[in-house]
Amino acid sequence: MIKECLFIIIICTGFNVFGQESQKDSLQPLLYNRLVTSEKQISIRVGGGFQRKVYTEIGLALHKCTYGDVGFFSNDFYSALEWFPNKGKNLYGVKIGYEANANWINLGLEVKYQTDFKEKDVVIIPKIGLGLFGDVNVFYGYTISTNNNPFSDTIGHHQLSIVFNFNRHFLKYQ
Repeated sequence: MIKECLFIIIICTGFNVFGQESQKDSLQPLLYNRLVTSEKQISIRVGGGFQRKVYTEIGLALHKCTYGDVGFFSNDFYSALEWFPNKGKNLYGVKIGYEANANWINLGLEVKYQTDFKEKDVVIIPKIGLGLFGDVNVFYGYTISTNNNPFSDTIGHHQLSIVFNFNRHFLKYQ
């Protein structure tokens, strides 16, 4: 009788041990379920920078963010108005662009029409920079003129800029 009870206890313990979740099984849902993507949202874009002169910009961005275990990714399409204040000769610009942010690294491409209402130029600016969750970005850009750089006293080839995207996420947690 004791042998039979001992045999049943050993068999039941074995089934119980093999039926338990292993650590790998318990971690599986955590590894694949921690991904949050925001809806595309319109955010206000405000920025400024320096080429040969200081400039400011304001516009709108269609912004989307993804947060997960592997890091952060955001991207946005934007359009903005730009203004270079200058003594007697202000320069205005209208631009569109795309930026992508993966963790801390940003890449962007911008096309801008600029004018002082006497001359005009279209420039292309590839950009690289550092960012904080797609909301605050610092960029270095290289300006490529399509019209022999008519604003060389204001616009140089090198551009440093900082941009803020004020979206619902930024306004809610800041």
